[in-house]
Amino acid sequence: MYKHTLRVNGEYLAKAQTLPANSSSVGNGGSIKAGSTMGAVEVVMAAADAVSIPASTQLTLQLEGSDDNTTFTLLPVNFVVTTAGSVTKYKKGEELARLPIPSNAPKHVRCRIVTNKTGVTGGVDVFCDFLPR
Repeated sequence: MYKHTLRVNGEYLAKAQTLPANSSSVGNGGSIKAGSTMGAVEVVMAAADAVSIPASTQLTLQLEGSDDNTTFTLLPVNFVVTTAGSVTKYKKGEELARLPIPSNAPKHVRCRIVTNKTGVTGGVDVFCDFLPR
């Protein structure tokens, strides 16, 4: 199962969402019921099309949780990467980020994507990868 992803068909935290430029945005797929998964799920951000990130740009994938699916707060897990001294490019389907959903996450989870510079281009999909046990 190496390099294979097990996910729910059609369930996305973000689908073909344009990366924010020097800002943040909540995933356009809304929230999923992911609480009580006991560490069996990771969230993956992959390129939905060609992605280009300028040199020395910070890209962050964050998770937010809510018990009522209305008021969300940041969860204590983030994936943060700063690109090198040149433009970083990703092809469609290549993974940009991966992080676990905490075992004590609230019932509803959504994603937030953040960049700290302009010039970011392309779109991403964010989805759950169910880990074999």
